[in-house]
Amino acid sequence: CGAGGASTALRRACERLGLKLETVAINHWPTAIETHTLNHPGVRHICASVESVDPRQAVPSGRLQLLLAGPECTHHSSARGGRPINDQSRTSAWHILRWLELLRVDNVLIENVPEFQTWGPLGANGRPLKRRKGETYRAFLAAVESLGYRVEARVLNAADYGDPTTRKRLFIQ
Repeated sequence: CGAGGASTALRRACERLGLKLETVAINHWPTAIETHTLNHPGVRHICASVESVDPRQAVPSGRLQLLLAGPECTHHSSARGGRPINDQSRTSAWHILRWLELLRVDNVLIENVPEFQTWGPLGANGRPLKRRKGETYRAFLAAVESLGYRVEARVLNAADYGDPTTRKRLFIQ
């Protein structure tokens, strides 16, 4: 979780549909947890790295109707400028597979920057290998499909949905 924009959207959608929403929000950064808690006081928060959280303990019922995930985007985004890329930070999306394997998840929604689609291996210089652009992204989608999910991905512009920004985001469901 971050500040909770996706959580707000999910809450509003559930309210419109008359659905009960029970949310668990995870982030390793205490500031993100504090901010999300202020914006969403009724949510159960876990301040830990997602890889250290056992999905079966976070969701004791073993079932999720929706897994909403926002893997770290900093090292995929063009907004980071020329700063070095941290390959370890680029791997957080793979942790979603563990949740899908250990829990019964009906639906998955993953949000990230559009550049996530170019996710591929890094060269010795720490920069993406242009000839292998998108290779890891495609492997990730194939891994999700291998668990029985039908995958669809598209880039959406927030302004097209009533938000006062032209921020574009990749959504994978």
